[in-house]
Amino acid sequence: FSIETSQQAHDAALTALSYTRGGEYLVTGGEGGEIRYWQVTLNNVKEFSAHAAAVRTISFCPTDAKFATGSDDATVKVWDFERGAMERLLPGEGIDPGKSHRWDVRCVEWHPRAALVLSASKHHSCKLWDPRAPRESAVLHQHKGSVQEARWHPAGNHFASGGRDQVVKIFDVRTMRESAAFKGHQREVTSLAWHPFQHELLASGDSGGSVLYWSTLREDRQMGVSASPGHQRAHEQAVLGLRWHPLGHLLASFSPDSPP
Repeated sequence: FSIETSQQAHDAALTALSYTRGGEYLVTGGEGGEIRYWQVTLNNVKEFSAHAAAVRTISFCPTDAKFATGSDDATVKVWDFERGAMERLLPGEGIDPGKSHRWDVRCVEWHPRAALVLSASKHHSCKLWDPRAPRESAVLHQHKGSVQEARWHPAGNHFASGGRDQVVKIFDVRTMRESAAFKGHQREVTSLAWHPFQHELLASGDSGGSVLYWSTLREDRQMGVSASPGHQRAHEQAVLGLRWHPLGHLLASFSPDSPP
């Protein structure tokens, strides 16, 4: 865990980042709404103003030709990567012009294979977008509170979501219906990650520092994660992100807490 290279990336807080799927570039978003492109050596090759508020999430399409962003300004935008130009703002139906959601956008994720974008917001909703269509394709109001995270299943027929109501939900996009709901967290769900190979397995983290494993083949939770013997939580504060190793044998988590 030695630092390979370091760079002062933004003038204010760095709030989002994502590698292109091909791994050639890193794209970062800042609290001021700016987007910056970096080579793997952290050489800054492009920057532009993208949103009127903090960029919370960045996700690339399968070919890396485009990427989507979500922001505290309640918008989801699609960008041409090579030109660094906005292709379109995804407008929500029945809300203020120029907005995608009523409130802050917490998560945006491009479908693993198709032209379909998933977004989640503080307004208790998940939305599905065809980037070429004039309005959202579907709106799902199944949570009783802010939706903090939403993630596509690797096969692309389902997605998981979690939020302030402490519930992890699975939706089937072929029927646009909820297919499962997992209750076990004692605090709001803040992060989700599908296993890369055992696709029935899902990990979730919450604002209390707990990490739980779930299986779509059973309704009860499988097990929790402890930070060390005698601890009942993986972290002392909120689990802000979870990512599986590509081989599936390790799960990384991060939190604003300090190491023991």
